[in-house]
Amino acid sequence: MGAARSLGLSPELTEQAVNLGVVPNIALGQTRVGSLSHWKGCAYANASRNAVFAAMLAQRGLTGPAPIFEGEFGFFRGVSRGAYELEAFGGNGQPFKIAECSIKRFPLGQYSQTVVQGALECRDQMPQVNVDDIAEVKIRTLQKAIDIMAGDDEKWRPRTRETADHSMPYTTAVALTHGYVDQGHFDDRFIFDERLLDLTSRVKVEASEEAERRVPEAMLCFVDVVTKGGRTYSAEVPYHKGHYKNPMTDAEVEQKFRSLAKDLLSPDQTDELLAKLWKLEEVEDIGEVLRLTRI
Repeated sequence: MGAARSLGLSPELTEQAVNLGVVPNIALGQTRVGSLSHWKGCAYANASRNAVFAAMLAQRGLTGPAPIFEGEFGFFRGVSRGAYELEAFGGNGQPFKIAECSIKRFPLGQYSQTVVQGALECRDQMPQVNVDDIAEVKIRTLQKAIDIMAGDDEKWRPRTRETADHSMPYTTAVALTHGYVDQGHFDDRFIFDERLLDLTSRVKVEASEEAERRVPEAMLCFVDVVTKGGRTYSAEVPYHKGHYKNPMTDAEVEQKFRSLAKDLLSPDQTDELLAKLWKLEEVEDIGEVLRLTRI
């Protein structure tokens, strides 16, 4: 729908773009479980590419099968098995769903955002940070978060950056050890650091009934850091920084963008690109933006 809007399609052509986008492009969740592959970093980019292609086909008059969701062999019968239903995206006095979108503060899986923030809040409470003095780290959060971010053996001893940034115990250990988490912490020198992996092994996770009650309104987690001397430092985080109920400021969003672009684009290129992105609605030719992303 975003691609259709960018191309200025009418509501009728937008409907065709959705039909053409959904039919040939059903993706599998296996992308994000087990030992994660390079494809994890391409999945959303590929979905966006397919969306643009579908919108371009609709723009040129190609029609797609319908009704795509509730049809005899549509999405509901073939994929969701009745588990999902269409809801209004907003309007008629109701807020639009786009206003409930969240941004990841840290470059890691969505379900670890509150956990890492909780670990950092615990770290801030500690008079002196000595990870060797940590006896265990107790995490209570959603069962789904545990299944995705700590449900495989690979998540407890990751061997690839793709698995490491989707490992709740590993990213918790990074946060407690270094006081922040960025792209560099998924390089080999970190994921094969035995001291860091030793702390990872001391992380314990379990499901929380309260967290389950709060989903999807919140992504609640409780973090307790217990020292060998018996001290406990605790944090409770329902909304991570970047959640729509705890949004990042424009300055924080820009800072994150710059941190991700610093090794790819020059400072001048980054400045020029940001100037376009902040006023995307005023850009008449999207090619102006894309040209600025060339490395």
